[in-house]
Amino acid sequence: MVEVYFSENCIWCRRMRRYLDEKGVTFRTINAREPFNSRRVMALTGQSSLPVTVIGKTTVIGFDKNAVDMALQNMQ
Repeated sequence: MVEVYFSENCIWCRRMRRYLDEKGVTFRTINAREPFNSRRVMALTGQSSLPVTVIGKTTVIGFDKNAVDMALQNMQ
């Protein structure tokens, strides 16, 4: 399961979702601006930076294509 915590105002969040779409990855988007979800982001990362992409047991902070690709490979 891949989850992307995002904000509508975040350009890097849009780029992450587009990147995953282009790779054909099925993912769930979660609005990180909702209180419960923002607390979850803080618990996962210790910070409020977005996007946060959870791929299996790996959490990727920001738009880091290399980290996402590596995590996707490790999921298979």
